[in-house]
Amino acid sequence: MESTLQQQISAMKQSLLDEGFVDGHFVELELLDDGDNPQFTEEIVALFFVDSAHLIADVEKELANDPINYVKVDKILHQFKGSSSSVGANRVGLQGTKLRECCKDGDVESLKVSLKQLKEEHATLKEKLDTYFQLVKQLRSEKKTAGHPNEEHVEMLAENQLTKMAITKDEEVDVVKGTGNEPGKVVTEEEAVKVVSDESVLIVAN
Repeated sequence: MESTLQQQISAMKQSLLDEGFVDGHFVELELLDDGDNPQFTEEIVALFFVDSAHLIADVEKELANDPINYVKVDKILHQFKGSSSSVGANRVGLQGTKLRECCKDGDVESLKVSLKQLKEEHATLKEKLDTYFQLVKQLRSEKKTAGHPNEEHVEMLAENQLTKMAITKDEEVDVVKGTGNEPGKVVTEEEAVKVVSDESVLIVAN
């Protein structure tokens, strides 16, 4: 049964798909996450946002020139489209395509309006995916904690096991509590396990 956090993550991913922010390429990318690199998708998407931000800045810089080099702008937007497609950034990619169409028409005003919309889509997607990956990271942390008991618990289990092993071999066991030097009496398995569970002890097999 899915936890509340897992349900929240699933619902958010479905919302991103339904609203067209991402497409199937994003889902396929997540399938590449594994035990060796559980943050693969997050890292790839982070690189996309860095690279795409530079490309947007390059377009903005070119549109400030007079005359505008439309061939160069189109080349930058072509690169932007490919980068968006690789991570499944659907709406951002579509907005990039819209800019290319304006570029081919030589419509400067439409280019500037579309660029503004692209920057807004880009910022919105980054905000949504930042939130999504924060939830994914939280779930991963919870699973890791659940699968690895704390050190104190592990030590207690180990001490219990040592006690059981010594008694199973019918060896005489001295239980020395704390830092005292007075050895305790020979105990039964049940008594030894209780002592180890209750207090810090040193097990000495004779």
